[in-house]
Amino acid sequence: MPNGSGQSILYAIGGRALTGGSLGKVQAYNVATNTWTTKASLPIAAYLTNGAGVIGGKIYVSGGVTRDKFFRRELHVYDPATNAWTRKRDMPDGTWGGVTGVSGEKLYVLTCGDREEDCYVNSGPLFLYRYDPATDQWTFLSFSPPQTRHPMGGFIGGRFYVTGDDTPTGDGTAFHVYDPATNQWTPKAPLPRGRWSGAGVTLGAKLYVIGGSERYPDGSERQVRSMIAYDPASDTWSAKASMPTVRPGLAASRVVFEGQPRIEVVGGSRPGNNIQYTP
Repeated sequence: MPNGSGQSILYAIGGRALTGGSLGKVQAYNVATNTWTTKASLPIAAYLTNGAGVIGGKIYVSGGVTRDKFFRRELHVYDPATNAWTRKRDMPDGTWGGVTGVSGEKLYVLTCGDREEDCYVNSGPLFLYRYDPATDQWTFLSFSPPQTRHPMGGFIGGRFYVTGDDTPTGDGTAFHVYDPATNQWTPKAPLPRGRWSGAGVTLGAKLYVIGGSERYPDGSERQVRSMIAYDPASDTWSAKASMPTVRPGLAASRVVFEGQPRIEVVGGSRPGNNIQYTP
């Protein structure tokens, strides 16, 4: 998101330390100056949050897992202008490991509930919620289609495109779009190969899925550095430039540098500098 000078700032919020503990640390990366700055910490130290969404110049972060394996229901909002966090209305349930999108000044969160076995062992559905900052209210909208876990996605043209699956019964290629106008999910072209625990980011009316793990026909799973892009206009996937190294559990965001939109990739379970992709 831009600062007062119009420079893109990427915020890395919470996460998991290499030692396994949860983090509340917040760091801001200025793309133009290539510098990191420490900001006010997230009120709870958590990893596997539901990601973040920006509405009205503020960052909304929900759910997550704390060190004691407790699934959180809090919604916190960060205001860069004051460098302060504010707690808003809790989610209806403890949630974790989801994906967040923004459309029409509302927050959409597709997430797992507070019982891990429901989502991963029993392959139960994920929950789609909508949060309205104007009323400080959550609304349950829909269950996800089958085989949607560790979701990656984003909004394009007012619709929520989501993929990701690591359940024992799925091949990981399922891909669906949610339309808020009809409250319905529609299947789209499957991924070339099953993938989860990567990063999803929208840029130039396309969805980019980066890194994570892939499932192969023989049942094996491998961490990958590849990136693929989905074009809603043609309902097709295409391969893009791979990252220099394997980086599962990463995060990515759209940024602008020298007037050109790009993708900034940070974090992951293997240490490394943040990297930038130019379409």
